[in-house]
Order: sequence, then C-alpha cells, then structure tokens
Amino acid sequence: MTRPRSLEPEILDAAVLDDDELRASLRHVAQVNRWLGGTRALRSHLHPLIRAAGRIRLLDVGTGNGETQEEIAAWARGRGCQVTWVGVDLSGQMVALADPGEGGSVLQADALRLPFADREFDAVTCTLTLHHFDDDGAVDLVSEMARVSRSLVLVNDLERNAVNRAGAHLLALTWWRGNRITRHDGPLSVHRSFTAGELLEVGRRAGLHRPVVRRHFPWRLVLEGRP
Repeated sequence: MTRPRSLEPEILDAAVLDDDELRASLRHVAQVNRWLGGTRALRSHLHPLIRAAGRIRLLDVGTGNGETQEEIAAWARGRGCQVTWVGVDLSGQMVALADPGEGGSVLQADALRLPFADREFDAVTCTLTLHHFDDDGAVDLVSEMARVSRSLVLVNDLERNAVNRAGAHLLALTWWRGNRITRHDGPLSVHRSFTAGELLEVGRRAGLHRPVVRRHFPWRLVLEGRP
C-alpha cells in the first residue's frame, strides 16, 4: 500500500545554508538527474520539439544550480537546435551559486508568480521541484508554468513508491552519507513526491490540455501537457 504524501520540510527549503554544503548537495541532485534517469526523461519528451525547431527558448522552474538545464541545452545544440534558456529559483543563495553557461541565465523568482509574459517560452520544465509544494501549491505551479508556455509543459519528478523509498534510503547510507542536506532530503523527497495518478490529477486541475504521465526507469515520472 502506498503511503500518504509527507509534508515534512526539506533542509533545502531553509532560508540560508552553508555555501559549501549546499553546493555539494546541488551537485548530488544534478548527478541523480544525470545517472538515474531525470535528464534522459527530459530529453525524451523534448526531442520532438527540438527536432522540429531550429531555435527554441526554454524556462526551467526551480532550477537549483542550473546544471541539468545546461546539459539539456548542450544536447539540443548538438542536434542543430539553438537553445536559449532561463532558470528561476526562489533561493537567492542557489541563484548566486549557479553557473548557467552558454545561452543560459538564472534569476531569482517565485515559481507561483513568474515574472514573464503569457506564452513567452516554447517549453517550460520543472525537475525535482514539484514535490516541494503541497497539493494545491503544485496545481498553482503547473498552472503558472502553462501560462508562460507556448507549446509544452513538462514536470519531471520522483515516484512515491516502496522501491524508490528503499533506493533513496540506501543512497543516504552510502553515496550521500557525507552531506547532511542530501542524506536527509533524498529519502524525504520520495516521501513528498506523487504517485502517477496523483500527478495526473495535478495536471488536470491545472488545466493542462490532454495531460499524460509516463514512467521512466528507474526513478521518474514525467507529466506532459499542453497549455
């Protein structure tokens, strides 16, 4: 039986953290995306858009240090598509630590009140961020993502189930054991995440057109919809 969502606060949501500890934890997040399916899942859903367009503009909500989005942009450029991207994060400390690289920029902004015009971006992504919100907040976030997107909304997050919980607790005892933030927040992120049915309901409540949720081995769910 699937446990209810936890709403216990994550350390990453604290106002101020040690810079070195935070930098290391954000690297862990990027590594999880790179090696455990998050980046691959984004590429899969973005590929039709990248293939059809010579130039696109992307927004990444809750971008952290921007490393995952820069990897996506480099992948797209390698396929002949010129990408400019903007990342936003509520934490000024995370924004200060970001190094967005070619064609990218990272701004401090509230995900629930994005400082952009309607339909300003070709696609809007959100990776490992939705689970930081309660159910109503998650709906508001996806609705705001849809407002600023012209064609595609992608929410990439963990799936709340026993296998993922066990995997995250194992990583906390091994790979993440030296970092207080990731050791605590990694397993908690799974407890705070959504099931496939819950994530689909978020998309429906947010008004996405024909929302679908797809599983990506081994860790991820992706909600895809049109604004």
